[in-house]
Parts: sequence; structure tokens; C-alpha cells
Amino acid sequence: MHFREKSGSISPGFMERLLAEKWSTSSGELLRWLEAVAPEIALTGTIVFFLISRMLFPRFRYGAHIWAMAGAFLAVALALGAGLRPVGEIFSGVLVHDEFGRLFRIFLLCALVLFVVFTSLSRIPPPVVATEFYLLVFGATLGMCFMATANHLVMVMLGAEMASLPGYALVGIKKQDRLATEAALKYAIFGAATSGIMFFGLSLLAALTGAVHLPTMTARLASMGNELFNRPAELSALTLGLIFVVAGLGFKLSLVPFHFWTPDVFEGATAEVGGFLSVASKLAALALLTRLLVAWGAPLAQAEVGVASDVSLCLLATDPSTSQGSPTFVPLRPANTMGNLLGLVAALTCTFGNLAAYGQTNLKRLLAYSTIAHAGYLAMGIGAAAGTLPSFSGECRQLLASVIFYASVYLLMNLGIFATTAFLRNKFGTEEIDALAGGGRDDPALLVAATVFLFSLTGLPPLAGFMAKFVLFAAMARAGFWSLVLIGVVNTVFSLFYYLRIVRVLAIDEPRGMLGSVADSLSWAQRAFLLGLAAALVILGIWWGGLFAVCERAATSLLALG
Repeated sequence: MHFREKSGSISPGFMERLLAEKWSTSSGELLRWLEAVAPEIALTGTIVFFLISRMLFPRFRYGAHIWAMAGAFLAVALALGAGLRPVGEIFSGVLVHDEFGRLFRIFLLCALVLFVVFTSLSRIPPPVVATEFYLLVFGATLGMCFMATANHLVMVMLGAEMASLPGYALVGIKKQDRLATEAALKYAIFGAATSGIMFFGLSLLAALTGAVHLPTMTARLASMGNELFNRPAELSALTLGLIFVVAGLGFKLSLVPFHFWTPDVFEGATAEVGGFLSVASKLAALALLTRLLVAWGAPLAQAEVGVASDVSLCLLATDPSTSQGSPTFVPLRPANTMGNLLGLVAALTCTFGNLAAYGQTNLKRLLAYSTIAHAGYLAMGIGAAAGTLPSFSGECRQLLASVIFYASVYLLMNLGIFATTAFLRNKFGTEEIDALAGGGRDDPALLVAATVFLFSLTGLPPLAGFMAKFVLFAAMARAGFWSLVLIGVVNTVFSLFYYLRIVRVLAIDEPRGMLGSVADSLSWAQRAFLLGLAAALVILGIWWGGLFAVCERAATSLLALG
């Protein structure tokens, strides 16, 4: 088609056709982007509806559970049905729509659905604050979805804060409870401090690379190559930045030594909020940490290949070549340091969490330490994956896939045991372990479900918790991380004793006092919810291959981006 006249001037219809073609391309691309973020749009629409509902419908608070359930189911349906074909970067590179982010987003939205059903059955929150409660929950979930698909440092910070700030308010939702108020205050103070540390680390990385777009940062780190090790001051700042980022995400994952908030917050918060924080926030932090690990660790590890093995991993050291022995910067190996640090932190986290759980008398506090221990298992897989970079070998893919699979199983079993705790609280009016003696004798469904959850958390066959630990330990052994495997197995044996203690109290110990005579029975819906989660763990323990194959595809897509 000729757009110019013979004289060389632009034909009258050229600009119109050009603009029409550009608009057609842009509108088609925009539609693909909107389709990719359809679940987030559903969450946002539900949030807006909650915001205006109290003004337009003063009595709406009595139907908050119903509308929250509708919004959660709609978001899951859109995540499963819309945007099935990953389209890569969207919205000019701010987010990325790949299999990895899509799978974690499905996990988060499924956790939201289960949580809404769970809270509807446990009667917390009460109707008077239900609208505000679900507004905070949906806002936190929206931020977590952004964390899983973040492709830009601004979105990393925005998603992290959107996920964290509602959590502070959720912990203190029982304003008349002194423990809840104290827990919310502690959580807010410590969370703000660690967020500042993480953001400072991100600013260091952005300043050193001159970019805030994750793929651009990866490319610039790769282009620096071994030259980076000839600039020790910059290399030390880069390593500090990575450590600060790991510290900030370690707080959200409850890794030692950033775990100190977890027992107090879980004890002060309701069991419902504790279950949400222990599952959803950790899945989001795990997704973000894994994405950042691949984006930054791979080029740094590639550059480390040519570095001598005798380079000290410290910030300041004494230079033996000078007679004065003056302190000087020694080149670091950031990716190696990050992998070793994660492995050490994971080992300490597992051991501390399992040992500290022994002396607990409150069931929520015991589960808080159990959550810390399981965060250590997940961190083991991430640390081992960091040790296999930058080859993107089969070992690395298997390690990442096993971590994702473990996270999906952890969602079911941990939310299940927190639901059991909430229903026991409603039944007996207490969360003290000894006061629940004989609490499962008159309710076989409750006892069976609780036993399945606890045995799966331990890692006993044929439940999904066993397969999750088996594939994780097998992947670490295949990659040569036998020390982490040994620590993980020993900690699994440790955990058996305090998990079995709960089963013994519920099933064998004699009831104390008049507690059993005033207990309320569980409803059929509550029993069905618990047994449904327990059945899912049994099924996944036997037929786990399909879900693991999906996790492998997600790991492959993440490594392809890296």
C-alpha cells in the first residue's frame, strides 16, 4: 500500500490508518494484560464494594461472609480460567505473568477461599466487624499476589507493604483483648523496622546496578562479570544489599534470628488470623525470595566461577601483604554468601523451632514454633537451589519444584491444624493444651482430622506431608547437600514427639474438671471442612505426581526468565 503521493507528501489517510493500527495493537495488548491480572481486578472490586457497602447499605455487615466468599471464589475462577497462556512482562515490565507467578497466585487465592470458609464456620469475625476484617484480608491478599508476580523494585516494595500493613490490624482485631493489642503493636514495630532494612538493601542494589527493573538488573550484573570482583567496595555493598533483602524476607518467613515476633503474635491473635499469617504471608514471601534469588543469584554465581577459592567471605580483613597489617576490603562472593547464609539460617531455624515447641503449653504458641520449623525446611530448599546456580541444571529445577510442592502441601496441613484449634476453642473455651484433655473422644471426625494434620506436619506416610519432605530431601541429596538432609531428617524425628503429644492429649488423656460437660458440639459443616482438608492430604500423599509436574513447569518458567 502506498502511503505517499508521487510528490513525497503524506497521503490524506496515512495518519488515520497509522493511528488505527497503533490503537488496535495497543488495545489488544492491553486486553491481554487485563486478562492476566483478572484475579487482582476481582480482589480490587471486592475491596471497593466493601468500602462503599457500609455507606450505601448500613445493614450490609450481616452479609459480609457471603460477599467475601463470592469475591474469593470469583478470583480463584479467574486465576484458573483466565490468562492460561503466560504472556511474559505486562504493564511495561512492572509485573510478569509466567507459570511460576500464576501458580503461586492460585495457591494464595485458594488459601483465601479456604480462609473465608473457615472464618464463616468459626464465627470469627463477628458480624459487627466482619466488613472491616475481610477488607483487610482481601487487601493483604492483593499485595501478596503482587509480591508473587513482581518484576520491578517499586512493585516489590508496594506488594510487601500492601501485604504487611493489613496484617498488623488483623492481629489486633480484638481491641478489648490486651494480648491481641500487645501482639499487634509488637508486630507493627518489628515489621516496620525489617521493612526499612529490606528497602535499604533494595536501594543499594538499585544504586549499584543503575536499574530497578529485575531483568535489567540481571543483565547488568551479568555484564559486569568478573570485573565486579576488582571493585571490592562496590562488591561489599552489593553483598550487604543482598543480606538486607534476605533479612527483610526472613522476617516474613519467620527465619531465625528474625522469628522473635512469631510466638507472641500468634498467641495474641485469633487462631483464624494466625492461620492466615502462617500460610498466605509465607507463601508470598517465599515466591518473592525465590524470584529474587534467580534474578540476582544467577549472574553473580556465573561471575564467581573465575574467582579463586581462597577469597575470604568477610567485609573487612587484615591484608597480610602490608607490614602494618592495616584493615582493607576483601572481595566477597555474593551468590555463594547468600546460599551459605540461607543454608545456615535454615538449619538453625528448623532446630530452634522444633526444640522450642517442646515446652509450650498454649496450642497457638506451639503451632507458631511449628511454623518456624517448616519455614526452615522451605529455606533449606532455597539455599540448596542457590548453591546450584548458575547452571540451571536439573538439580536446580528439582529443588525449586520441591520447594513449591512443599509450599502447596503446607498450605493445606497448616490451615487445617489452625482450623482445628479454632473449633476446639469454640468447643471448650480454651487453647491451653492440657485443658483439651480428652477433647477428641466424643467427636471422631475432629480427632481423625487433627491426627491427619499433625501426622502430615510431622512427615509420616502415606500423607502429603511425607511426600513433600521426601521430594525435598531427595532433591537436596541429589544435589549433594547431605548435611542439610541430615539436619532435616533429625528435626523431623524431633517434631514427632510434640505433635504426638497433642494427639495423646485429645485421644487418650482423661478430661479434667467439668470442661467436657459444657462443651459445644461441632456442626456438620465444621466437620466436613476438617475432613475435606484431611482427605486432600491423604489423596495428595498417594497421587502427588500431577501436582509435582505442575510445580516443575513453574520452576522451569522461572529459570527460563532468569
